[in-house]
Amino acid sequence: MPQAVHLEDLSAALAVSEEMVVVANGEDWSRLLELQSKRHDLIRSAFAKPIPSADAHSVAAVVARIQGLNQSLIALGNRRREKLAGALSTLSTGRRARSAYAGASRS
Repeated sequence: MPQAVHLEDLSAALAVSEEMVVVANGEDWSRLLELQSKRHDLIRSAFAKPIPSADAHSVAAVVARIQGLNQSLIALGNRRREKLAGALSTLSTGRRARSAYAGASRS
């Protein structure tokens, strides 16, 4: 019996989610956005029609795996945000120091 389309789409979404984690680890944020859009379309397609009760367990297992990968993506995104916040803080401190130095040297 051929696999239901919704399971094919969810399996493809799972594969995209796994690729998203790899891409996020490599900090290729533009590629991550492309993959996110692709995954969104796959998930939307998977749930466009009701899921037969016979497939509910399989669907739930794939969705749980995608959710676990999402948690990894959130953690990677948070780390990136913290890294950028630190860089901005350092930049701001440097600008204030230059400004103070410039003001003192004019006196």
